[in-house]
Amino acid sequence: MVIKRSVPEAVESIRGIEPGEAVVVEYTSRDPVHLAVSLPLMMAEGGVKVVVNDVLDQLHVIRAHLRILGIRTDWMDSLPVIKFGGTLPVGNVIKRISILKPAPVWSREYENTLASIPGLKLIVTLGIEKMINVRSDLPASTVCRTTGASSLGAEDKIKVTFVNKDLLGESTLEDIRELATRVFRLEFQDARLILEVIKSPYMKNYGKRFSVEAEDLVKYLQAAAGDYLPR
Repeated sequence: MVIKRSVPEAVESIRGIEPGEAVVVEYTSRDPVHLAVSLPLMMAEGGVKVVVNDVLDQLHVIRAHLRILGIRTDWMDSLPVIKFGGTLPVGNVIKRISILKPAPVWSREYENTLASIPGLKLIVTLGIEKMINVRSDLPASTVCRTTGASSLGAEDKIKVTFVNKDLLGESTLEDIRELATRVFRLEFQDARLILEVIKSPYMKNYGKRFSVEAEDLVKYLQAAAGDYLPR
């Protein structure tokens, strides 16, 4: 059974994530992940401090897809962005970290950058699977924990990571799921975005499926972002 939700209800569910949680959203290359990603990113418009970990220009991909839909993306310009590799400067890039450096160097530079941003932060990570594939010389667990483990249990961080499961092996996905407090699987069926609960702090939520109308979400984003762009 799929529980239908309005877009405002979906937004409120994001607000219910507790500090110290590490949330993973799994999707495939065929899913409209740009719509799902836009919800936590636009929490910044509601006063939430959002920081983006942008791996190999994945934020640029999200922005381009939104603009094609006629959704303005000017609001992204002020988002603090930590770039891991890549060259396209979307958002307010506050730190560039070379993914060719040793993992301990990534970790130190990353943690120092986060520490410079006071208060509770919603950290949205995009493209981690691309970093895992590029740095195939490192264990996938090392890459995941470099940018994720420190957020777990931290009072000033909430971590939301979007992972393209088509690009990773099952053992790597299981490692990512183990670290997370919540895991959702994104699907697109019958013009609706569906999130299935794969893992949760609350046993009663396992296996539940929630959905929102994709077109309603597009309209919500267009309205929240201001004027439409010409298509």
